[in-house]
Amino acid sequence: MYIRLSKGSTGKFTKVYLVEGYRDENGKSKQRIIKKYGNLEELQKKDPNILEKLKAEAKKIPKNTVYVELNLNDLNIDMEKDKNYGYFFLEQIYKKLEIDTFLKKISSKSNYKYDLNEIMKLLVYGRILNPASKKTTVKHQDEYFEEFNVTLDSVYDSLTEFDEIKEDLQFHLNEKVTEIYGRDATLVFYDVTNYYFAIEKEDELKRNGVSKEKRKTPIVQMGLLIDNNGLPIAYKLFSGNTSDISTLIPFLQDMREKYKLGRIILTADKGLNSGKNLCYLKQQNDGYIVSQKVRGAKKAFKEKVLEEKGYKYNKSGTFKIKSFLQERKVKNENGEKEILKEKVVCFWSKNYDDREKNKREKLEIRIKEYLNNPSKFKSSNKYGVKKYIKEHNVDETTGEIQDGKTVLKFDNDKYENDLALDGYYAIITSELNLNEKEVIEKYRGLWKIEESFKVIKSDLQGRPVYVRNNDHVEGHFLICFIALLITRILELELNHKYSIRKIQEALKNATCRKIERGIYSLNKQDKVFREIEKKYSVELNYKYIRLEQLRSYKKDIIHNV
Repeated sequence: MYIRLSKGSTGKFTKVYLVEGYRDENGKSKQRIIKKYGNLEELQKKDPNILEKLKAEAKKIPKNTVYVELNLNDLNIDMEKDKNYGYFFLEQIYKKLEIDTFLKKISSKSNYKYDLNEIMKLLVYGRILNPASKKTTVKHQDEYFEEFNVTLDSVYDSLTEFDEIKEDLQFHLNEKVTEIYGRDATLVFYDVTNYYFAIEKEDELKRNGVSKEKRKTPIVQMGLLIDNNGLPIAYKLFSGNTSDISTLIPFLQDMREKYKLGRIILTADKGLNSGKNLCYLKQQNDGYIVSQKVRGAKKAFKEKVLEEKGYKYNKSGTFKIKSFLQERKVKNENGEKEILKEKVVCFWSKNYDDREKNKREKLEIRIKEYLNNPSKFKSSNKYGVKKYIKEHNVDETTGEIQDGKTVLKFDNDKYENDLALDGYYAIITSELNLNEKEVIEKYRGLWKIEESFKVIKSDLQGRPVYVRNNDHVEGHFLICFIALLITRILELELNHKYSIRKIQEALKNATCRKIERGIYSLNKQDKVFREIEKKYSVELNYKYIRLEQLRSYKKDIIHNV
């Protein structure tokens, strides 16, 4: 800061200004007037030593102090947009994972007319901060502190390239995560979900199947593997009509070969619990912890679960647990019988029992309604009701068919058997040396992958999928996978103190607006953003800031390792 003297247009008076040197968007040295003091001649009438005093005060002004005296009539603020700078933290992780280095190497081997890295950054940051269609993301690319220069055509072309490199990039990311965060893949979680499309036409990938959202449009299945910290390891897409249970073996076969996995303990829900899958894990010297259906199990298993012997209760009597060993005959992938030696951990929870009983109260009301009004039963699709009620049009005494008359029969024995199992849950594992508490704790980690699917579907708005070509679909999910990984890493950096939704909102709301040459106003940030800044040892707690300060702020974040 310094004092500048300038003769007025008439040359009669000497103007006094407080001036600051700065560098513009192109890095050129410039000066700007920070404050107008008035005419020197008039100022000296009041204080003959005013010029020396003003010069001394200018020298004392702290380097980062920003003075803004705005004449709103001289500004066209409507012409300026809010610019996001929260993405600085996303870029730090992006660079830390060396995604830019990977993509630049790929680009150097081909004569692309567009910048793969620039497009990937825009699509990943957009997926995290403002999830939307590719068209909308490109339309709003000027809403970042440093604008992108990406066309919609180049985005669609790049999705095809992303499809081709998806496996290599996943492998690269796994190596970087292992190197930086010490990935623990001894306990991994696997699950499958599906995503629906905004189209009705099927093809080899987009097929009608069992939709989680009960949609009738085509879907695609996604298998996802995550580590014990909740960080994604890899994913694979399957056609929409592929059953969950049949995805595990081909997925792990690919993973084992490419990632050179050591022994893993796979944790999954009952939807992946099949003899073929468990035998495959056994053959690979791997382990498993999976949930087991109790109601759908064999009679001997249900009796063992219900047997009171061996259960240990908590003090309040609201929870009990026991374990036992079993040998189970199952069929492997070749249809041959194998024996699995397993530990079964079963428990009963009053909270779980109460929830089941609450559902049954509603179920019993419907059952009574249908028994009293059989005609209503025919229009019902409720499996929960049809499970216990069967239609009969045969006279039980004579055995003759009764035309035009339908009799409903309630299976009371089945209902009572199921009622007795309310509140019970079972987990089976190949790890016989794990105690009951360890088995439950490891199985409970499965919520991490369920939440990851929720993040992709809701927070990152990975569905409905709008792109149509299958290579574009693959590219779309690669972007979703990278966005999930980056947000999970940021969540890990913050010790899981905040949800991804809150982290997203904090970063999205970190915006600035250019109000004068080289001067920006900053919006007020919330607690979560301040925590993120603290993690990266930076702070931008100002109302106004210079352009060079914003650049320095970004530099400090990016180089924070």
